[in-house]
Amino acid sequence: MRFSRSKNAVLLSAAILLLSVSGCATIADTASSAASSAATQLADGAKKELIKKVCAPIKDGSINASDLKVVSSMVDAVREGGLPQEIVSALDDVAASGDKVPADVQARLVTACDNALV
Repeated sequence: MRFSRSKNAVLLSAAILLLSVSGCATIADTASSAASSAATQLADGAKKELIKKVCAPIKDGSINASDLKVVSSMVDAVREGGLPQEIVSALDDVAASGDKVPADVQARLVTACDNALV
């Protein structure tokens, strides 16, 4: 009889341990999923902020010399920031234009900014 009780106790302990371990795994998966979601939201927020900074100087649809200097200084950050290719391409063209940015290049950058902030 004593052996039977010990066997039952061992089985009960094993069942409790199994439930505890599987519960911990579920909690760990949930925590991991929440952390991943938070990281994604943070990255998306950072991209939006970078887009706002890049697009701020050209909000009025024109680019003056001081705007050009600010925008040109951000080209590398935009390229490395994972921003939409439309903005990267337009910024490259603006930076390559020198002191006189053609109206169509300005319009492309304004459109790219508008599309990215929607």
